[in-house]
Amino acid sequence: MALRTDGDPKLAIARAGIGARARFRRRGLAQAKDKPTISEVAQRAQVAISTVSRVLNGGSVSELIKSRVEQAIRELGYAPSVAAQSLVSRRTGCIGLAVNSTEGPWFSQVIAGVEEALAPTRHSLLLGSMRLDGKYDPAAVSAWIKEGRVDGIIFVRYARRHKPLFMEAARAGLPVALLAPDTSAPADYTARCNNIEAGAIIAEHLLALGHRRVAFAGGPEGSQDTRDRLQGLCQAMAAFSQGARPADVWFGASYYADAGIEYAQQFLRMPRDARPSAVVLGCDAMALGFMGALLRAGVRVPDEVSVAGFDGVPEGELIWPSLTTVVQPTRSMAASACRTLLERIKHPHNDHVAVAEFGAKLLVRESTTRLSRDMSTDSMSTDK
Repeated sequence: MALRTDGDPKLAIARAGIGARARFRRRGLAQAKDKPTISEVAQRAQVAISTVSRVLNGGSVSELIKSRVEQAIRELGYAPSVAAQSLVSRRTGCIGLAVNSTEGPWFSQVIAGVEEALAPTRHSLLLGSMRLDGKYDPAAVSAWIKEGRVDGIIFVRYARRHKPLFMEAARAGLPVALLAPDTSAPADYTARCNNIEAGAIIAEHLLALGHRRVAFAGGPEGSQDTRDRLQGLCQAMAAFSQGARPADVWFGASYYADAGIEYAQQFLRMPRDARPSAVVLGCDAMALGFMGALLRAGVRVPDEVSVAGFDGVPEGELIWPSLTTVVQPTRSMAASACRTLLERIKHPHNDHVAVAEFGAKLLVRESTTRLSRDMSTDSMSTDK
């Protein structure tokens, strides 16, 4: 049936739009009708709708009934409404990832691990950076907790200043996981690397190459990772030669590349014959910044100084010389923290506090080499 327009083109367009919306609405209704419903699942499984709902929300049913309902869901291709499940379970279907900053190569491994854990689930992720403009501001993460917008939180590099947020989450009954924390807290789950072992691994590598004047330039002095890596380095050096210690110890304000650049400036001010023959940086980002500053100043790496870092970020392989590092399994740690948090959300009455410590491994690349004869010395730094 033709639409009367009485010669008015605007009216023709408006009426055509009405017809298009009607056709779109009919298609939507048809598609909605084709989508299986919870009542159809109940009918196929020969159970009540409330029983299907209990199965979907982790309620108590017999294994036989659960098996029948799950089979009906598979056969019909039923997908439950996330919104409806949230109303029943009083959950949001979201977890929060609270970080100081999303900058830096290390964070990309964190997000990859979290995505890996979330991929087979129906959960979403809220990301909160607490240093967006360079100043610490936890307001966004605090709002998640106060407004009930997340079912649980992962704190990345949890530190003392995050304690008020941790206490807010505890009062709200939210499960909390910590990833590579700088200080301990009674979280549901903590994933960290064995950084004492990591420090010892890099020290043993450099000592085996003949280096005796080894410096350590770490991240913030209060960081647990920094303290543990330095401890491992010192223990390995002392075990090699009684009383031996690093030739220089320095702490940066952050774990970012600019902290490595800052230490490079101090290194370049040293007399050439007094410089360490090897420098261990607190993380790969710092090592990349340090090495870049040296190369720009004409210092050859590794011929004049060997350089090593921690973490194993992919960027370390893309530059020249490529970076020797102790690999921290960041992605696996993040995936483990996320999976455990989801499990705790599902079973909130399990109050077991768990700590998982992941091993580290050495990845030797071009930035470290055997000490040349003209740089060698029989002496090691020792306590007076």
